[in-house]
Amino acid sequence: MILMKDKRTIIIKSPKLQKIRNNLRNLLIQAYHARWHTLFEEMDKLECTPEGVVRIIDDYSLEELKKYRQLQKQETALRDLARRSICMCVTCGKGELDMVYNKAYDAWYCTECYGLERISARERAKVKAKKRGPKSCEEKAIESHSKNFL
Repeated sequence: MILMKDKRTIIIKSPKLQKIRNNLRNLLIQAYHARWHTLFEEMDKLECTPEGVVRIIDDYSLEELKKYRQLQKQETALRDLARRSICMCVTCGKGELDMVYNKAYDAWYCTECYGLERISARERAKVKAKKRGPKSCEEKAIESHSKNFL
């Protein structure tokens, strides 16, 4: 496991290196899509009879149900891995931009989304400074989120 600093920005200025980076990211995303498609097809085989009739979960045997749940877990893990990788921004999904790593969320943001999050966090900090009194659960969650971008 690689442990990274709290926040790390990866900026590539050379257009040739940017092209290489983008092509590598696209290659990884294509591999993700191929694996996801394979999982989806396996799940689809369990969900439908050979005649094309959709089955409900109650119709699955114990072994089929175990396999289906295992496929669901694999699909979820694969999706989370792809969404939190440097290949795409966790917010907007773009992959051709420079990225910033935020350890608090264990995720990569494009520099545009990260900048917007920082601006938003600063604005919330200004509003918070003016407001006094007990905080709701929602306010505490927003404050915690903001701290991770300041």
